[in-house]
Amino acid sequence: MDNKKSECIGLATFEVCGETIQFGLTKDDFDMFRLRKKKLQDSIKSMTDSLKHFSEERVKLESQFAVIHQPEANSPVKD
Repeated sequence: MDNKKSECIGLATFEVCGETIQFGLTKDDFDMFRLRKKKLQDSIKSMTDSLKHFSEERVKLESQFAVIHQPEANSPVKD
């Protein structure tokens, strides 16, 4: 049987259905939170990069569309 001792190094306090509950947190818990934070930050960065790319492509396409539908400036005037 593994007798590893997990020392409580912090507390998490939650309110559930009007009742305050506290949980002891270990170093492993904090390491897990750090890892989740990093993954979340990476995900947000990836989404931000994708949105930036999408926005740039949209501007290019709108510009091309405007040129295609622009009336010709040098077309002869008919009487």
